[in-house]
Amino acid sequence: MKDRSRLQSLSGILYWVALVLSVALPLLVLVQAGKWVADPGSLVGADAPPGTTVTAVQAGLVAAVALVSVLPMVAALRGMVRLFGRYRMAEVLSLENAETILRIGRAMVVVALFTVIGPTLRLLILSWNAPHRTLSIALDDGTLGFLLAAGLLTVIGWAMREAAAVKAENAGFV
Repeated sequence: MKDRSRLQSLSGILYWVALVLSVALPLLVLVQAGKWVADPGSLVGADAPPGTTVTAVQAGLVAAVALVSVLPMVAALRGMVRLFGRYRMAEVLSLENAETILRIGRAMVVVALFTVIGPTLRLLILSWNAPHRTLSIALDDGTLGFLLAAGLLTVIGWAMREAAAVKAENAGFV
């Protein structure tokens, strides 16, 4: 059996990082969403076109978009917590890990989509009362790279699922 101490120690660190982020990220978004709802005017300038009046309904919709947008990232982080937890216990090639990697990849694809859809919806909502409505769709290199990495994780999950099946089949012959 090969030495897995590096995998286990790095996975232990990443386990805690993913766990903390999976709790802190939705709390931070919730606090920010609460600020927007409590003070809709805080959205003017940074997100809404200058001179725009932002209503409580608009602020609530922007907060809802932010809260929904964070859900796929939390799902991916919770998957990472499960995966790193198993890796730190030296469980590497298993069907559960393959399925977890596949779910993380799929969640990351949705995260990449929300990085385009979320700001577009936010700007559209905030420009309802503006003299000129605004629609802006942004797709940058970072988003494309993130989408490719998410696709890679998805493919790795499928490949690991096949490898885990072959491992289980070979174990039946021994």
